[in-house]
Amino acid sequence: MARDEEPGAPYLQAIQRAFQFAREHGRDPDPADFLVGLAAGSGAAAAALHPGSGLSLADIAAVSGGPARPRVGYLHMQAQEAATSLAAARAQPVAPGHLLIALLDQGTPEVTGLLNRAGLDPAAVRRAALAAIGAPADLPPIPLPAPTPAGTLDRPPLPVADLDPRAWAVLRWRQAHLPLRRLRGSADLRALINLERSAAWRVASRLGLDDDQRHSLIWQHASQVSQLTARARTDLIGAGPHRPRRNPRRPGIPVGWATWLGNRQEDLRDRWFRLRTSRHYRGCPQPPRTVS
Repeated sequence: MARDEEPGAPYLQAIQRAFQFAREHGRDPDPADFLVGLAAGSGAAAAALHPGSGLSLADIAAVSGGPARPRVGYLHMQAQEAATSLAAARAQPVAPGHLLIALLDQGTPEVTGLLNRAGLDPAAVRRAALAAIGAPADLPPIPLPAPTPAGTLDRPPLPVADLDPRAWAVLRWRQAHLPLRRLRGSADLRALINLERSAAWRVASRLGLDDDQRHSLIWQHASQVSQLTARARTDLIGAGPHRPRRNPRRPGIPVGWATWLGNRQEDLRDRWFRLRTSRHYRGCPQPPRTVS
């Protein structure tokens, strides 16, 4: 069987074309680029995305698109997961039609905006995509998997105004009491960062917050800690991560053991830094523990 006739090959080729189109325009792909990747193929999904104006969808996207778009890789990952689930539910190999339906039902501004500029009716495009996979024309919108939590991958964290006020109050107290004068070098700086990340995680766990809140709290708190450290300790700016030198006298240590020993050493440094600075956190408020 030829490569382009393998089950799923048209789908994979559409994905590759989307990434290539985005690279050519100097940015990461967004869901609209996947429409371009689908339109450049063959079959019913590609035909449904033909503008009929003499221009291709890529031509229209190239004029309207640009490098200023925010990174939204998590959205096209969500659409791909939804397409895979739709295909599995119908006992079909994932195909361009499944991805087109997922992108339409996801309905991001990038997708709807490109369709509008191309003069394409999303409802008509969806009916054509449904027909391509043999699904009824009145199929309800397909369920979308939960996106990656806010503050992970390239999904932006929740703004501070949307964070749990109880948790943020605790972290604000910690920001005001950081033991910045106790930092002796890059190792202490890494220990402080680890200490504050762990503290944010514990606060979120104590309150039973969801993953969007948890990871956003960690991200926003780490950002504040970095800014405060940079302002107060200019001598530590540019202190890169410590790279342990290889010991030529111990060439026989397996890589796994070397990694374990390095992690163990860093953990001990973190514990020692926590003990040295514990008095700075006396009186730190604690939110009430949420009972699930």
